[in-house]
Amino acid sequence: MLQRRPPVKPGFAPAHSAGLAGPVAAGGVPPVLRLVKWLLVTLLAAGPVAAQPVPPLAAANEDPGDVVARVRFERAVRAELEGRSEEAIREAQACIEAKPDGRFATAARELIGRLHGDVPEPVRSTGVGPRTELVIAATLSGLYLSTLMAAATTSGEKGYVGWLMAGTGGSLAGSILATSGARVPQSMPQMLENGLGYGTAVTLLGSALGDAQGNIAGIVAAGAGAGAVAGLVASPHLTGGDSAAMTATLVYGGLLPAAIAYLAGGGEGKGHPVQWAALAGSTAGIVLGPVLNSRLHWSRGRWNLTSLGGAVGALFGGGTAVLAGVSDRGAVALVTGGALAGLALTAALTGDFGSDEPRPGAASLLHLENGKLSAGDVASAVIASEKGAFLRVLDGRF
Repeated sequence: MLQRRPPVKPGFAPAHSAGLAGPVAAGGVPPVLRLVKWLLVTLLAAGPVAAQPVPPLAAANEDPGDVVARVRFERAVRAELEGRSEEAIREAQACIEAKPDGRFATAARELIGRLHGDVPEPVRSTGVGPRTELVIAATLSGLYLSTLMAAATTSGEKGYVGWLMAGTGGSLAGSILATSGARVPQSMPQMLENGLGYGTAVTLLGSALGDAQGNIAGIVAAGAGAGAVAGLVASPHLTGGDSAAMTATLVYGGLLPAAIAYLAGGGEGKGHPVQWAALAGSTAGIVLGPVLNSRLHWSRGRWNLTSLGGAVGALFGGGTAVLAGVSDRGAVALVTGGALAGLALTAALTGDFGSDEPRPGAASLLHLENGKLSAGDVASAVIASEKGAFLRVLDGRF
């Protein structure tokens, strides 16, 4: 016998199904299931975000070293996310060098470790760095220039001592005070030496080509001083490797062409072709050094060791000439060949002396920092990817 169910009023469900059918009819999914689904979606979406490396936030009381370290670390994180592992490692290493015991150093070491790089050991600063080198170089430069000025003014014994005291003491105290609280670029000490040496060489060669007579100490001092100032001005735009490469190309770019001109001229070493070759070669070396290093990315230490190897090779060549009794053109040929062999051999043996620091400037055409707009690095602004090449126009802190 069939039993007829009581009619159901519109909008109501039977009492035994009120716990499930009502909510399903109202929203399609029970509230508990909707809550679980929302939590799962939130957790799954937050997973990839949490996995990305997040750089530490900027502090309100950052000193110049902290600012450099933060900027370098941010570039390292960006390079890692864009798949440029080598650049990320270089930027992270630059971050550590800027502030070895800073709050960004640990995160930078972790980033290098993730990319399977050589993680630098955490070390406390010993005070030895570009600033210390600059103070020493400035003091020696002051001694050199004051000696030239004393010779130019034909001072007596007391005047000579006074020039030396003023030059060395003023350079020592002035360089310490001028760099207090400032970040000294790695290239600045060597660029000071490059400018001083180039200014001296150009003045001496120019005086020889012009057949200058009399006391030229004042002219040499002026040329050396101008070169030193030019080197200091150019240093913020160059890396440490650029400055050391310039030293190598400036020295050997002048000496090797002069030696070749001497050999080609039949041993007439006092002729103008030798002097012109030295002047042109050293001048070209100023431009050639940074350009060459932009391709090689050698560290400052590797370039300096290569230059030293060339000098040792020249010494061996000269020693061979003495032992073999060779003189004149043969001796110059041996010295030149020894220098070239020393350069090549040392360059091959110093491959594990690290790579150059990242280039100064932002990784874009323009960079905005503390309300100031400055030019960036064109090479770093170009980004290669699977979809093609992109150009980063502006970055910074807004």
